[in-house]
Amino acid sequence: MEEPVEELTDLGILVYGSKKKEYAVEIPILLGRRLPLNWEWVDSSANTIMARRLQPSPAYYKEFLSRSPFENIKTLFRGSRCQRAIIRGERLRKNGFNTPAIHCWGKKGHRYFMIIEGIDAVSLSTHIEKNWIPPLAGKELVAKRELIEKLGNEIGTLHKTGICHGDLRLSNVLVEKTEQHISFHFIDNERSSLFKKIPRRLVIKNLVQLNMIFVPNVSRQDRLRFFNAYSKTYGRFDSGEKMALMKAVYERTMERMAKKLDKYKRARQDKT
Repeated sequence: MEEPVEELTDLGILVYGSKKKEYAVEIPILLGRRLPLNWEWVDSSANTIMARRLQPSPAYYKEFLSRSPFENIKTLFRGSRCQRAIIRGERLRKNGFNTPAIHCWGKKGHRYFMIIEGIDAVSLSTHIEKNWIPPLAGKELVAKRELIEKLGNEIGTLHKTGICHGDLRLSNVLVEKTEQHISFHFIDNERSSLFKKIPRRLVIKNLVQLNMIFVPNVSRQDRLRFFNAYSKTYGRFDSGEKMALMKAVYERTMERMAKKLDKYKRARQDKT
């Protein structure tokens, strides 16, 4: 294994990776829950802490928080979530998919972290909120339909390769879009798995996660357009199986969205 950054080992911090020395000053500050110059905190899940470097080039610090008292025991047998994210991200890249590059990674005691590349992209959820507000017509409608079909093709290719993303929610798919090109980048890859044939229940799970978009931002026709592109690329299911799968995904999606909406309404009522 490569040598860690020498000047940080006395602090009990082990740091590895191609750009480990570039962040040698910032890492102890971030581990101390403080912000270095030109960094800012960003929203994250309850299981992580994240910060973003603004200058001289974008980068993200991600620290993995313990999710249970048994986290350290699991790490002994499975590797840390940070290590799994690195390995499974590399597997995605080797199979032709995009995911931000890892600049460096490391640990202090049982605290694991990584610093990853910042790319000129936004989450799929943010893109939808900003660009799919109806009514749409002309170029905006064409662009929406093009992205939906390309996303269906991308997820179909992902599943055809045998990769099931562990958490394929809209915020974990980044959209990089120019006038000539659309590309997708997958993040939070630590729970991704490789199968010879992905279990049907996990296919449904991934498709439901991606379909968690409320009307009027997407219509039933939009969902059908995505599913047709997906199933055409994946090519696993015959016509009868496709109909059954689409029905299962749609029903599960509507059920989850109803629960989410009810939870949101109750939260608003509690505030008032």
